[in-house]
Amino acid sequence: MKKLLFILLITSLISCSSDEEMNVQPEVQTQETETKPAPSPTQYTLTVTSGEGGSVSTEGGTYDEGTSINITATADEGYQFVGWEGSDETGSELAISINSNINLNAIFQIIESNETFYLSGDIVPIEPFIFYDRELTINGIKLIAAGEIGGQQAVPDTWLYKTAQVFKLLTDKDSDAINSEAQLNMIKTLRGDIGWHQGIPTGQRIAYGGGDEYSPNFLTDIGKQSYEGLEAFEDKLALDDMVWYKNIDSMGTGDDDINEIIEHTLHTLHRFGVRGGVEGSTDALNAESDEVDISNTEIYLAMREAYNNGVFDIEGYGNGDINNQDIWGVLCKEYTYLLTYGMWEFSEFWEGGSLSPEWNDNARTPEGVLANNPLGYELYNSYFKPVISQPSKDVLRTIFKDNDQGDSGYIPD
Repeated sequence: MKKLLFILLITSLISCSSDEEMNVQPEVQTQETETKPAPSPTQYTLTVTSGEGGSVSTEGGTYDEGTSINITATADEGYQFVGWEGSDETGSELAISINSNINLNAIFQIIESNETFYLSGDIVPIEPFIFYDRELTINGIKLIAAGEIGGQQAVPDTWLYKTAQVFKLLTDKDSDAINSEAQLNMIKTLRGDIGWHQGIPTGQRIAYGGGDEYSPNFLTDIGKQSYEGLEAFEDKLALDDMVWYKNIDSMGTGDDDINEIIEHTLHTLHRFGVRGGVEGSTDALNAESDEVDISNTEIYLAMREAYNNGVFDIEGYGNGDINNQDIWGVLCKEYTYLLTYGMWEFSEFWEGGSLSPEWNDNARTPEGVLANNPLGYELYNSYFKPVISQPSKDVLRTIFKDNDQGDSGYIPD
């Protein structure tokens, strides 16, 4: 019996040992995975600066690609925000997304009142002396006067002041029928602030006698080269005709002086200012025939009507061929001066009260212009009358008297 129990015990132990050996799990070797760091985001630099007259809300910095940034430009007192250098946006508040290096500069300018544009300056020297030795700025036009040069005397200061006073009379903001907004646009155009010759201010050249009175003649291409710096100086201004002191063709009368100065100041104002005053005038009064086809502009059509109706004779211009486009610009310039004289009834300043046949006597009054050149009548009232003030004949005859007498009455600010 004891022997049987012993055998059963041994068998049980062996069986348990086998089960344990069969249930042993093999050790699994686990390979550790290497974790790579996330790539750094692309970064860009934003640089924000401000010009004189204001500040910006941030100077910028380095930002991750796609970052949104808000920037505000704030003008100082007396200044206004005008735009961003480096962006086409025009608002003072700018929202941008950083996707490249960006440089921005906030631009400010002084707020100018209307009084700032209506400026009656005084004579100041031009240094260094470059043919012209003095200048005076009046309502957007820079008058430049020839000094003693080329064998000719200097233009006297008195004539410079008389020229300035005429420009002042022609741009009187308080005159009847003046559209203040349109006239202000005209002056801004003259200054080169806005308009078709933006960036190039208007000038009015004033010299003594005539071009041939200077040796060499500064109006010729060859002669101009003889005066060092003259061409570069004039290229910075929008220039048309000369105003001559003691024009060689003058008889020395006050009326001759009035004609001389009114005609050529009107040429300057009409070309560089009136074209830019009233809305639509830039296209309507385009007489730059050497640059574009002006055959459908209002100014050309009015001039052509005056020619067709026998009001405006062009025999003295070029070859007198109305189809010669090379002279269209000159024809339009002379036509608008003559048209203005007719609308103002200024023919009494012409010798004998007539300029016929260049300008027909039947168009020396507004009624005559309306009857014989209706397109001209409409042109004047639409674009010229709202911005150019008609000076008093009595005042002009006080300024310009026979034998270079008379007082300008000009008072600088």
